[in-house]
Amino acid sequence: MSFFDKITIKQKLIAITMLTCLAALLLVGSGYMVWDWIDIHNEMVRHSSKYAELIADNCKAALVFDDSQDATDTLQALQVEPSIVFGCIYDNNHEIFALYNPDNTNVIRSSEFRVNGHYFSDGFLTIFRSVILNEEVIGVVCIISDLQPMYAMLKTNILIIIGVLILASFAAYIISSRLQRYIFRPIMELADTAKIVTEKKDYTIRAVSHTKGEIGMFIDTFNEMLKQIQQRDSALVKARDDLEEKVKLRTADLTAANEQLTKEIYGREKVEAQQAKLLETIEKTNEELKDFAYIVSHDLKAPLRGISTLTEWIVTDYADKLDDDGKEQMSLLSARVDRMHNLIEGVLQYSRVGRVEEQHVEVNLNELVPEIIDMVSPPENFVITIESKLPTVKCERTRIMQVFQNLLSNAIKYMDKQEGRIKINCSEDDKMFVFSVADNGPGIEEKYFKKIFQLFQTLSARDEFESTGVGLSVTKKIVEIFGGRIWVESEPGKGSTFFFTLPKQETGVRNEDYETNIVS
Repeated sequence: MSFFDKITIKQKLIAITMLTCLAALLLVGSGYMVWDWIDIHNEMVRHSSKYAELIADNCKAALVFDDSQDATDTLQALQVEPSIVFGCIYDNNHEIFALYNPDNTNVIRSSEFRVNGHYFSDGFLTIFRSVILNEEVIGVVCIISDLQPMYAMLKTNILIIIGVLILASFAAYIISSRLQRYIFRPIMELADTAKIVTEKKDYTIRAVSHTKGEIGMFIDTFNEMLKQIQQRDSALVKARDDLEEKVKLRTADLTAANEQLTKEIYGREKVEAQQAKLLETIEKTNEELKDFAYIVSHDLKAPLRGISTLTEWIVTDYADKLDDDGKEQMSLLSARVDRMHNLIEGVLQYSRVGRVEEQHVEVNLNELVPEIIDMVSPPENFVITIESKLPTVKCERTRIMQVFQNLLSNAIKYMDKQEGRIKINCSEDDKMFVFSVADNGPGIEEKYFKKIFQLFQTLSARDEFESTGVGLSVTKKIVEIFGGRIWVESEPGKGSTFFFTLPKQETGVRNEDYETNIVS
């Protein structure tokens, strides 16, 4: 922010007025000085030229009769002009014929001769005038004048102009200080009015206009704005009162309707009992879910974070005191805390399915599934192929991503072969799309087919992967919410194939052209 932006409007008005006056006066003064400089130069040339011409006319006879004394006497007339410090008359041979040199000024050399003319040099004005008789040059008159009187005059004029500038600046400050109140006072009164309106929220206050012109128009516009705000505020108050009245009337109508509905419910005891039981069950379930979510997110996570932090402190502070067995136990404790945290997150994720709804949009699985494959980042020894064209379905994009992500992640996590292969396929019937995700992993025994879709259930043979047993439960719940079902077909040692169905919808399309797409 510049200095000019920080000062008050009063100071700005005074500064603008003074700067304008000073600029105008400086321009006029500079122009006057230039004109005065030129005029004094010209006047000095004219004045000295007259003396040179007078000497040239009076010394003709002396040059003709070679009377140097007469010419010298003629030059003595230059004494009347103090600024002339040198004068001489040269003959045709450029030799000095007569001389006037009271201050012993250097004699003009013949190489500097000018028949007629003048020039300024080293603080002196030198003038040459030819002595002409019968149209023949018989000599040259030279006069040198000191420029100090001219400089003294210029210096005096400069001091006068500086004095005028100082006096004019003082006068401009006095006048601007007196006149600025005609602009500053109305603006400050307007600012005070705006401050009062802001503090008291009273839009009936009006600013008083004492002037016309732009400031008066500005004040009138401000008052008109306050008037419009007052009108809108009154309209809002009236609308609020009307709304409250309508709410009261609507509440009374609803109360009457509710009473009538209550009477009808009381008249239908069997229906009322069923509805009450159902409502009680739903409310109880919702309360249990809310309490469960609160306990998981607050009462369980907070202690886990404390245990994790305490474990880190112990490992850090007592690293030199723990033996290998102690460090292994602390590492195991930290891993169990992480497992418990992941388990809680899985439970929360499971509880949110069906309760938190997203917007149903058209999802092109030919584009989404490759993105999911990139997201799970399969190792280099995995080849994931899309065996057929996939349909476009209308569903919650995040949920369908969870289904494919969980199935692919499990296939990668439990792979026991050096080269893993996963195949994604889709077929259809009249009502359903049937998706499958097949792998060449260890396979699953038939007795575990239902268990793996239950919450917190994992296969004991694969516990080293620290699974929470939530992923397939979430997948099953999502598929069932979409109106489909999920199952597994597997044989130990020969891999597993997970199937799930999605109902066809009007927006779902399917490309029948077969093409194998190797993704990773």
